[in-house]
Amino acid sequence: MTHFQVITQLTFPKHLNILYHSSADVVLSMYMKKGVDMRSSHYNIYKKRNSKYILLNTLTGAVARIDEETKSLLEKKINKIPENILKMFYDNGFVVADDCDERKILAYHFDREKYNVIPKGVGYTVATTYACNLACPYCYEGPEKDTETLDNKKVDILLKNIERNLSKRDFKSLSITLYGGEPLLAYRQCVHLMKGASAICNEQNKEFKGDLVTNGVLINEEILNTLLKPYCDSIQITMDGGRETHDKRRIRKDGSGTYDILLDVLELLWDADINFTLKFNVDRENADTFTDLLEDLKERGLMNIKKTIGRIYPADIKKFGEGCASYTEKCFSIEEMTEYANKVREQLDITGRSKKSLIIPRYSPCTFDRDDMYVVDPYLDLYNCWEFLGQKDKKVGYIDENGKTVFNYEFYEQMSRNPFKFAECRDCVYLPMCGGGCAAEAYFEKGTYHSSPCGEGNYSLQRYMEQCIDILGEEMVSVSSEES
Repeated sequence: MTHFQVITQLTFPKHLNILYHSSADVVLSMYMKKGVDMRSSHYNIYKKRNSKYILLNTLTGAVARIDEETKSLLEKKINKIPENILKMFYDNGFVVADDCDERKILAYHFDREKYNVIPKGVGYTVATTYACNLACPYCYEGPEKDTETLDNKKVDILLKNIERNLSKRDFKSLSITLYGGEPLLAYRQCVHLMKGASAICNEQNKEFKGDLVTNGVLINEEILNTLLKPYCDSIQITMDGGRETHDKRRIRKDGSGTYDILLDVLELLWDADINFTLKFNVDRENADTFTDLLEDLKERGLMNIKKTIGRIYPADIKKFGEGCASYTEKCFSIEEMTEYANKVREQLDITGRSKKSLIIPRYSPCTFDRDDMYVVDPYLDLYNCWEFLGQKDKKVGYIDENGKTVFNYEFYEQMSRNPFKFAECRDCVYLPMCGGGCAAEAYFEKGTYHSSPCGEGNYSLQRYMEQCIDILGEEMVSVSSEES
């Protein structure tokens, strides 16, 4: 029957290949011998593309191209599918045993990721200072900024904590992201921290990876040679549009702009072959100004640098104060940001996720939900997310003078977040791809961690998945009956 032979190349994430292929052989043998009933996976998504359908399973990340008749059989008459085709569907998760509760498979992987069951690495985001050299109008810290900064004594305590945590299990790696405020205001402490952490990894035979999130203004040859080259695998710098717009927003304390300074910095990093990404901060006010920036990048031979888009989040007066909250009306909604990103991605030459990683399930979305991931501020207080930095009621513990991690009740309040208990998430076909979404965004939108940030209809996820399926559909190679 030729309609089964239009199934094309199946892609499958390597980290799940073993799970589904090994277990599928056992369960399918039960089906062949005992007549176990089969059904279509709850996590299948279909999207019509020309005369065929792209079939994606969000739990396994497998993708296939099928025709209308095969889709109908998968949905209504699985018992009519030949065994060799059924096995391929089964091995990739498109078809499961009728009594299989796929949510339990997903819950297992969620817990495994969350609690680092198979030790991978320890991660730290370190805000070396709350101080900043700029006065951006939308800054979450508002006009009255804290200026606390790590000193070398605190860095040494932090290094003790890192050494303790890295050695307690068979971790493979350590990653440190330098954050702020503006981390380079504490440049000497950054070097002290990264040098010490790198030495610990060498002693314990672990991999070390360093990242830097910076406004970029302070980067010079000295910082390039003593911090960036030896210790930073990637750097993120932010710009807010063309010269006129950027210089009204990313401004120094004296009101002067930073646009030309940053173009010089980008050129310095490019010439030094540093791995960096330029992030475009976007809202309603500056959304149409980035073409001017692209022209200036082109003129300097910088068009091939990696670029990404970031939404400026609306602030909550109760959480951030009047200064920041006054900016809220200029911010894009989730729906507006999704539409904008889809519209300008090609125009602005935005770097997206690689095609292979587009549909890899995430299970646990970020550091908030994971053990062995720490956000540390200049007081050595601990947070689960950098969005909560400086909000003392959100801190989850601290590092004591002996380098020991001490957790408080808030840690357990946040870590008990479980999307399988959210009515809007429990049966959502997109849950394997988002892991319940951003906890911080959920808190800002709904006042609780124990919720999904999704609006009605999971708008942004649907649009994202449509985009993924479109890209994957273009990459698929047909296998006709003649070719097979």
